[in-house]
Amino acid sequence: MQGNKYTEDAEGYPDRVDPFYNQGKLACAMFLVLFILSFLVIGIVTGLNFSKNPQRDENKSLFSDGKTPIPFQYKGPCSDGWIAYNNSCYLLVEAYETWELSKSLCHEHGAHLMVVNSEEELEYILKVVKKTTDYWIGLKRDGTGKWSWVNGDGYHLTPNFWDNGQPGRGDVESCIHLNGIETARLKLLHYADCNSKLYYICERKLRKV
Repeated sequence: MQGNKYTEDAEGYPDRVDPFYNQGKLACAMFLVLFILSFLVIGIVTGLNFSKNPQRDENKSLFSDGKTPIPFQYKGPCSDGWIAYNNSCYLLVEAYETWELSKSLCHEHGAHLMVVNSEEELEYILKVVKKTTDYWIGLKRDGTGKWSWVNGDGYHLTPNFWDNGQPGRGDVESCIHLNGIETARLKLLHYADCNSKLYYICERKLRKV
C-alpha cells in the first residue's frame, strides 16, 4: 500500500518527486542561450581581427625594432619587413652595432651589407632611411689602403659618392657609412672607425626564376 501511495504522488504531482525540476529546466535553457551568445561574440571578434590584419600589415614598420613606422609598405617578392628595389631586397636595421657585427648579422639573413651600385639606388634608399642617422654599408678599407665591397664587386667598377673631404688617409683601416646630413641631397659616403656603433642596411639579391 505504501508503494502505491508513492506511485500516485509521482504521477499526479511530479514536483513532489523532484522539487528542483523547474529550476533545472530554467538553468539548462540559460546555459544554452549563453553558449549560443558566446559563439556569436567569438565570431564577431574573429571577423573584426581578420579585417584589421591587412591594414596592420600595410603599415608595418620596415625597421627591425618596429618603432619607426613609415607611411607606406613596399609590396613585392621580398620577405616581410624588407623593401624591394630593382633586383634587390633591403633591410634597414635600427640597432647600433659595429661594422663587423653588422656584416655578420646581415649574413645570418642570407644577405650582405648594402652595396651602392648607382645614384638611383642611393636616392631610393634616401626615401626610407632616417635622414640624420648614419648607416653602415658594405665598403671597407684595410690597413694597406685597399678598398673592397663585401659582395666582391670591384671598388673601381662602381660609382663612388664621397662626402666632402673623404675618404681621408689611404693607410688607415676604416669602414664606410652613409652620412646622416639632412641638408644633403644624398646621404654621401663617409668613413669611420670600424668599432663605432651605427645602424646598418642589409641587401639581398632576388633569386632569378
